[in-house]
Amino acid sequence: MRRALSLMVLLAIPAALLGVTALLNNEFRQVRDMRDAVDGSVETRAALARLLAHNLDMETAARGYAISQSKDFLAPYDAAVERQDATFAELDADAAAEPDLKPYITELDTLTRVKRAHADRVVALVSQGDFAAARALIANGEGKAIMDRIRRQVGAADEIERAKLSRITRSREGSTLSVERMAYLLLTLFALLLAFVAAFAGRTTRQRQAALDKVEALNERQQAIFDGAVDGMVVLDDEGYICELNPSITRLFGYSDKELVGQHNTKLMENPPSLEASQAWLRQVSAAGAGRAGHRREFTGCRKDNSTFPTDVTISRFDDGGKQFYIAIIRDITQRKRIEAMKTEFVSTVSHELRTPLTSISGSLGLLASGAVGQLSDKAARLVSIAHNNCERLVRLINDILDIEKIESGNMAFDMRRLQVAPLVQRTVAANRGFAEGHRVGMTAHMPPWPQCLMGDPDRLEQVLTNLVSNAIKHSPEGGEVEIWGEQRGGNARIEVRDRGPGIPIEFRERIFGKFAMADSSDNRTRGGTGLGLAIAREIAERHGGAVDFCDRKGGGTVFFLELPMIEDTPIAARASANLPLVLHVDDDQDCLSVVSSLFEGKAAVVSVASLADARYALERKQFAAAIVDVGIASESGLDLIRPLREADPGMPIVLFTAIEEDYTAADVDAVLVKSRTPVDRLVETVLALIAGQQSEAT
Repeated sequence: MRRALSLMVLLAIPAALLGVTALLNNEFRQVRDMRDAVDGSVETRAALARLLAHNLDMETAARGYAISQSKDFLAPYDAAVERQDATFAELDADAAAEPDLKPYITELDTLTRVKRAHADRVVALVSQGDFAAARALIANGEGKAIMDRIRRQVGAADEIERAKLSRITRSREGSTLSVERMAYLLLTLFALLLAFVAAFAGRTTRQRQAALDKVEALNERQQAIFDGAVDGMVVLDDEGYICELNPSITRLFGYSDKELVGQHNTKLMENPPSLEASQAWLRQVSAAGAGRAGHRREFTGCRKDNSTFPTDVTISRFDDGGKQFYIAIIRDITQRKRIEAMKTEFVSTVSHELRTPLTSISGSLGLLASGAVGQLSDKAARLVSIAHNNCERLVRLINDILDIEKIESGNMAFDMRRLQVAPLVQRTVAANRGFAEGHRVGMTAHMPPWPQCLMGDPDRLEQVLTNLVSNAIKHSPEGGEVEIWGEQRGGNARIEVRDRGPGIPIEFRERIFGKFAMADSSDNRTRGGTGLGLAIAREIAERHGGAVDFCDRKGGGTVFFLELPMIEDTPIAARASANLPLVLHVDDDQDCLSVVSSLFEGKAAVVSVASLADARYALERKQFAAAIVDVGIASESGLDLIRPLREADPGMPIVLFTAIEEDYTAADVDAVLVKSRTPVDRLVETVLALIAGQQSEAT
């Protein structure tokens, strides 16, 4: 209880400091927000004033021209007309953020157009020489009435902004008072906590002395364990020199303490590595940190009389007095090696001896089942089919056992070559299509639009994928579908095999990649399999520097995935030539990606991606001249990509090409094209025009 209270107090101190910091940060944020709001209101009011001034300039210029017939008055008239559009564009943006302003801005737009039309008529009459009609039009009061309405609308809009500033100011004053009170409260709490800690420190000192006494007792016990252990133990310094050893080392190697202390640990090896190599391995152990699982390695030990024996050494790091030390536990594994050799020889002999007769039996049963020796009765055909299937199952088991034995003994040869992932997946799908149809399960494959290259053995990798795909097929319900998805995770190619099966039992997950591991339900047993496929798959993947693992699938089922390192960090298929710009196209519709890429051929190089993750990866590695983004991308929104695009290149033209017809005014994009209303060639024209405009501005 006291420890919990002390922990709560210690946690409360930084919590109080964080609270004060959070309050200050919130206060600063509110000040920034208020400043932004005030700046925006001031800009809006300034724009309203400019709009009123433009109308006054236009009216004054038109009257001056009517009175003097001097074209000098047309210069300010034209300038006022030209600036009105820019001012209205600024006011429209403000109205989008302030809905209360919108009716007034709309009315001002209408009145300004009426006022401009009235002034245009005066200028036209003067230009035609009908001065009397122009003066009469000015004198009828219509222009003054319009101008008065404009003044009223400007005044009303200005009053809205003034009220908005007043509300912000009042809200800010109340917020400041609340922050002050909370800050004082937190600081008071912080002072009380410090007082409690000071009182607690004396008690902690006494408890520390008691803990030191316990440590001494524990040290004596550990020393007893060290001296009495059956396995040999040596303590090494950070350079690998022996500092201490237990009596079992003398029994194993025949050296006394004086003969080994101060010597390098390689003295105990038959073929010692160089000091640099030994110390490099120790640095690897050190990188894992103190108290981590020991690094295991086998070596041949050499006794004092030069006789040798196989050993297993586990080494771990520990710290003492600020210095690094290592403890190595050495075990004589002569008996274990003898048993393993006998087991390996037995498995290999039995497997090879069984393979030949089983091949003959399988071939003979296959001939009988195919009717090569005559038509069999239904009962006989059924029995032959059962025998043939079980014979093939035995052949697969023997092949898997031999593969495991080759992998563990290091005798499995790998034909490493440069290959692409997509053809590998396509071959696997084609090879398992009949198996899937037999289980009434569909198969689909989805691969990235760019080639993914890696170094590997195509046959062995196909074996890995076949194991994953066949497992997914066997555990999928009838009418279900196995999906194979390819994507890129950093510098790795990732292949996912997704099914909608019953999932993997919790109690089975820790041993699923073990040899002969199968779920123990009768339903799983009837599906067949040797229980070695996943173990072989993981071993092959690790020999390629990759990994095989699994996770639950959302909505039910399992996702097994294979990740392999790619040999180059250039996953993007499209290469920008010296004369063609590079365009990023993000859409989850493969047909749309293909059509757009084809239409841009010869005009731009298109990088087509189907997810936001792939788009972000492409942005990190390529500089694009423009981007085409779909809004609805599976469960994501293409609008989430706008900000990363702007951060990558603030001037990059961005075009929304989407089937979702909504108001995208607030989106920071250069054009919005709706798929159902826009021909694809217009998309090409729009993107190329935006690129050309951007390039001209840059020059």
